[in-house]
Amino acid sequence: MKKNITLFLLFIVVQLFSQKQANIWYFGQNAGIDFNFSPPRALGDGELDTDEGCSTFSDANGNLLFYSDGTIVFDKNHDIMTYTDGSLADNLLGDPSATQSGMIIPKPLSNDIYYLFTVTDQNNNNGFNLYAIDMSLNGGNGQLIDENSDGNFFVQLQGGNWSEKVAAVKGQVCNTFWVVTVNENRF
Repeated sequence: MKKNITLFLLFIVVQLFSQKQANIWYFGQNAGIDFNFSPPRALGDGELDTDEGCSTFSDANGNLLFYSDGTIVFDKNHDIMTYTDGSLADNLLGDPSATQSGMIIPKPLSNDIYYLFTVTDQNNNNGFNLYAIDMSLNGGNGQLIDENSDGNFFVQLQGGNWSEKVAAVKGQVCNTFWVVTVNENRF
């Protein structure tokens, strides 16, 4: 009996603290995988058309929020997301031919804001850029925002030719993330 109670409590704790933000992947030519099921289910409803970099983010319950190839952002309905000025978010400064053209992380201490980092391929000088997406806008489908109120929907963190790669890890201090990329042997 004690073993059953212990296993039950362990199961409840695992369910309460499971992170499902990476349970859905979109990639390639309209392909995807949904890890909310066992075994995972193939998806064919994506809008991406890329041979290389892309990024997808889901909420804590594993429900799709949005995905991007670094040049276009698609919402959970597979429509092109818009900027808050109404224009389509199909002109981001990443490059779908970069090995990791986009990286999505949640803004620390926010339930609605997400950051999309884009990196260009080695033949492009658009550099390393940051976009902010507010998922509370557009009926929960999200919009790209001018977070700094400076008239731009992106921040160029660094110009020049980048390595085509970007990675993010949760920091040791709660609610922090390290976003890492490289330019000319500098991280």
